[in-house]
Amino acid sequence: MANDSANTATAIDTATGAAIATVPVGTNASAFGAFIQPLPRFAGTPGTANCHGVSVSALANKYGGLNSAAAAFGYAKVQGLQDAIRAFCGN
Repeated sequence: MANDSANTATAIDTATGAAIATVPVGTNASAFGAFIQPLPRFAGTPGTANCHGVSVSALANKYGGLNSAAAAFGYAKVQGLQDAIRAFCGN
């Protein structure tokens, strides 16, 4: 996060949302775009044994397959989508 008036940028721990460092960046600090995105939400219930399966099934049905679902979520490969589902489900 850019702190223009202080000429610094703050590093954020994406797991906790906490500020972990402030770094000098010179005058007129600027940030472009959204660099930190929340985890996507899926159909399964995090922490349950079938979270991954329910989520994959729902995505495959909605998008006509996991390749299309991965593309819709901005992943270059299905593996990225699978990793996001595992992170969401907590396993």
